[in-house]
Amino acid sequence: MVYLRSYVQYQPTTDNTLWFTKVSNKQLVDLEHNADYTGRVESSCSEDRCTRSRCHGTCTLRINDLRQSDSAVYKVRFTTNQPGGEYTGDPGVTLSVTDLQVKVSFPYPTDPTRAELECHSMCDLASDTPYIWFRNGHNVGQGVKYRVYIQSGDCFSCAVEGSDLRSPSVYAPKTPSLTVSPSAEIGEGISVTLSCSSDANPAANYTWFKNNQPLLWETNQPHTFPSVRPEDGGTYLCHAENQYGHMSSHSLFFDVQYAPKTPSVTRFPTGEMEVGRSVTLSCSSDANPAANYTWFKEHQDSVKELGQNYTIINITSELGGNYYCQAHNAIGHHNSTFLLIKVISVLSETTIVAVTTIGVLLATLLLLVFWMRRKRASRKSCGQGERPDTVEEPLPGPVYENLSDLNNRMVPAAQREPIEVQDDLHYAIIHHSVSENQEVPRCWVGSRLQSDQTDAVFYSEVKN
Repeated sequence: MVYLRSYVQYQPTTDNTLWFTKVSNKQLVDLEHNADYTGRVESSCSEDRCTRSRCHGTCTLRINDLRQSDSAVYKVRFTTNQPGGEYTGDPGVTLSVTDLQVKVSFPYPTDPTRAELECHSMCDLASDTPYIWFRNGHNVGQGVKYRVYIQSGDCFSCAVEGSDLRSPSVYAPKTPSLTVSPSAEIGEGISVTLSCSSDANPAANYTWFKNNQPLLWETNQPHTFPSVRPEDGGTYLCHAENQYGHMSSHSLFFDVQYAPKTPSVTRFPTGEMEVGRSVTLSCSSDANPAANYTWFKEHQDSVKELGQNYTIINITSELGGNYYCQAHNAIGHHNSTFLLIKVISVLSETTIVAVTTIGVLLATLLLLVFWMRRKRASRKSCGQGERPDTVEEPLPGPVYENLSDLNNRMVPAAQREPIEVQDDLHYAIIHHSVSENQEVPRCWVGSRLQSDQTDAVFYSEVKN
């Protein structure tokens, strides 16, 4: 423990603030907000006396658990409520820590838990100075060096036996504290800072994780998102580690709120819509918090529907046109593109079908009338002893007659044989080759067709 005291003088104002800073790498470090000094520093300032133009005061800084890393120049920082009213006391107070220090090494690479501790002093102590070791406050051994298996939560220190000279304790990091600033709702585009700190000696190094994946951030500095994006949200944790161990923080989740992105619109069923059918329109958008939806029709201000889906039942031609949805939340809103619904009349298609049907029926009727007329004409011609047109082609094959009077007529008259008058019957034999598919005229009266033979034989009765 060490006390630092500084005397200051300043002009009296209605609001004054004094605190100690440490000069590290030519940068001022606010001790009250530095993780290495958490719980180890106490400061106070008091006014000794004031006049009209000047005040005199004393500021005291107390550092507990002093460490070699505390060696630095300490200055008083003074601010007022006046513009530019910030001052730093010079030259400050120099602190050099020459107390005992514990150094650690790991001589066994295959066993990272087995360490060798050495009690080291920057002072000129005799070589035979007796040292004693403490583990978690208990005396555990003597000597300049001490070999030990380090376990989580262990704390080590050394001292000169028989004196008050004792080293600061060395120990693994305590559970890190992880914070996000601002802590309220985080909107897209603002600046966000994540900070991690842990009580450890020596000071810990930090590793950042997002959704259990390591991040390549600076290990010992808070991380700032200058303009946070939705994808920056997630679950974060930090991991603190030094030579004596490591510890992970509790996870911290933050999400980034943003206005709805451009909504996408779909409908079912697709294509042209017939009058009387139903159609459902759907709208979706990426937003945080989740978006609400409102449906509109082009050139109409009235709301058609509230909700992500909009169903039109028994659609009519008047309901056709362009529709769009609006996605909105507490952050903002966004409109979708147009979705066209084209409605066609079912009556026009019915008319086409009816006309086509009537046309087919009329054509069928005309063909039927024409066929009946032809049939009637064929029957009439058969009734007059004539062959109908459909059987006008001559019968193929030879025709033989055994009529004697026909033979007499075919010779000159002088050579004709006298014809005896008789009542004998004569027959004419006609051979006609009929194919299986050839139609036989039905108007041949008095004929008999033998359909089971390839050649048809017709018999005619002739009387002289």
